[in-house]
Amino acid sequence: MRNKKAKIYDVPKIENFRDIVDNSGRRYADEVAFLYHDGKSKITEVTYREAVEDIKALATYLNSQGLEGKKIAVSGKNSYGWAITYLAVTCGTGIIVPIDKDLRADEISFILGDSEASAILYGKEMEEKVGNIPEGCKKFSLDRLEEYTEEGKRLMREGDSSYADHKVDNNALGILLYTSGTTGVAKGVMLSQKNICSNIMSVLSLVKLYPYDRSVSVLPLHHTYECMAGFLSFFYSGASIAYNNSLLELQSDLQVFKPTVFVVVPLILESFRNIVIKKYRKIKGGRIILAVQRFLAGLTKSHSARKKIFGAVNKAFGGNMNRVLSGAAALSPDVYKDYELFGLDVYVGYGLTETSPVCIMHNDFYSSPYDIGYPLSGTEAMISDPNADGIGELAVKGPNVMLGYYKNPEETEKVIRDGWFYTGDLAKKTSRGTYMITGRIKSMIVTRNGKKVFPEELENFINQSDYVKESMVYGIPGNGDDDVTVAVSIFPDFELLDEELKKKGYRAGDGKYEAARREIFVDIIKDVNRKFPTYKQIRRIFLRFSEFEKTTTRKIKRMAQSNISSASMTEIS
Repeated sequence: MRNKKAKIYDVPKIENFRDIVDNSGRRYADEVAFLYHDGKSKITEVTYREAVEDIKALATYLNSQGLEGKKIAVSGKNSYGWAITYLAVTCGTGIIVPIDKDLRADEISFILGDSEASAILYGKEMEEKVGNIPEGCKKFSLDRLEEYTEEGKRLMREGDSSYADHKVDNNALGILLYTSGTTGVAKGVMLSQKNICSNIMSVLSLVKLYPYDRSVSVLPLHHTYECMAGFLSFFYSGASIAYNNSLLELQSDLQVFKPTVFVVVPLILESFRNIVIKKYRKIKGGRIILAVQRFLAGLTKSHSARKKIFGAVNKAFGGNMNRVLSGAAALSPDVYKDYELFGLDVYVGYGLTETSPVCIMHNDFYSSPYDIGYPLSGTEAMISDPNADGIGELAVKGPNVMLGYYKNPEETEKVIRDGWFYTGDLAKKTSRGTYMITGRIKSMIVTRNGKKVFPEELENFINQSDYVKESMVYGIPGNGDDDVTVAVSIFPDFELLDEELKKKGYRAGDGKYEAARREIFVDIIKDVNRKFPTYKQIRRIFLRFSEFEKTTTRKIKRMAQSNISSASMTEIS
C-alpha cells in the first residue's frame, strides 16, 4: 500500500492525437516506439521517426482512395499495423471504428453496416470473417501495410499534402466503439479525441511514465483500456510498446522484451500468481518456503529487497518489471498483496468505455488492496441515492465522458443526466474519500422481501479458495412464486483438486472421490455464508467443467446462456 503526499506531474497539453504524434515524433525521434516479432525469429524495432513517417504515409494513401472524412474500421490481433492504422486514420483521414477480432463474421458485418464504415483494415487472421461485408465497404489487408505506406510516401514526394491539410475536430466524433458488456447488448459509444486526450493527461499527471518504460501489449487493442493505457499513453510518453503474439507465448515474450510496466486484467494476474503457487507446491517444503518469503517480504517496504526475496518470480516477469496496472474488473485483495510482496507497485483503475475509459484509480502516491482510489483530476464522482450503508449508483462528470451512443438518443438520455454519466455500478465512498465498487446494478439480486444481494461481494470470498478458479453468483427461482434463491456456479481448479485428493487416497471415478470433492466445495460455501446475514447466503452450489463464457477483457458474461444453463454444470448441494 502506498499513501504518500500527492503531487501533480507536469504533462504536455494535448487536445487531439495529432498533438501526440507531432510531439512524440519530435521529442523522441530516435527512441524505439514499437517492437514485434517479424515471423522469422527476429525482433523488429521501429523508432518514433519511422512510425510517424508511416502514420503520415498511410493516411495519405487512404485519402487517395477517397476515404478522407469517412469512417474506417480496424480489426485484428494487436500489431504494429493496427496501431499505425489507428493513428493514421484519426490524425489524417477520418473516424476510426475499432472492432473486436473475436466477433463472428455476421457481427462484424453488422457493425460495419451500422457504423456506415467506408473501409476496413484487417489482419490476415480475419480474412474469412471479412469475406462478406456490406457493399461499398473497401477492404485493405494489414499484410500489405508496407505497400500502402510506400505508395503514400510516393504521393507525398509528388506533392500530396492531404495529411498536412487535414483538420481534426477535437470535440467531434473521432472514435466509434461497439461495446460487448457482461449484461447488455452492444452499443456504439461515441468518443471525441479530446475525450481520450483529457484522460491521458489526467492519468499521467498522477502516474509517471518514462521514455525508458516498456509494455508488452496483451489485452485487445480495440478495447479502450488497452488503447488508452497500454498504447496511446506510452506513445505520448516516448516509451516503447512490444507486441505479444499470443497468451501462450506471453511468458517467453516477457523474457524477450523485459517490460517495466504490465497493463493487464485481474484474470491474467491471478493466472500468473496461481502458476507461482503451484511451482512452490511441487518443491519439497515449498509451502513453508513460500510462507517464509512472504513473511520476510512483509518486514520491508523496499522494492529491491522484496525483488531479491522473490528473485525467481521477478525473473519470470523478465527481470525489469516494477509496476502492474490492473483494470476492467475487480482485483482480489489477496492477489494485490502478493504482487506487492513480489516487489511490484500495483495500481487498480476503474472506468468504462463511456468514460474514455478511466475515471477513478490509484496513483504513484496512493494505492490500497481494498478500494479503487480517487477520481482523476478534472473528474467528479458522486454516489446517487445511497442506502443506509452508503451504497448507491456511481455517477461521474468530466471531459472524459462520451458524446453519447451512436444513433441512439434514447439510451444516451438514460445514462447522461444533467451532465452526469450514471455508470450502472454500485459503489460507496470511504472515510478517506476513496471509492469502493460493490457490484453492478444489473447483476444485483433482489429477494422477495426487497433485500439486495451483490454477487461480487460473495464471489470475492469464494475466489480466495485455491480450489476455485472462478465463480459466478446469481439468483434463481426459489420456492415461493416471487422468491429468489442465491446460487453459485464454480469452475474448480481440477488439477489441484485431483492432486490433493490423491494424497488422501481418493481416485477419480470412485464414489468416495466424488463425495470428498463435494464436501470441499460445500465447506467453502459454508465458510463464506458465515460472513453474511441469512438473506445473502448461498443455498445452491453448482460445479462447472469448462470455463465461463467471457468478454474480450475476461469478464464473465452473466447473462450468457452457456453460463447459466444446467447443461453446463452439475448441482452438488
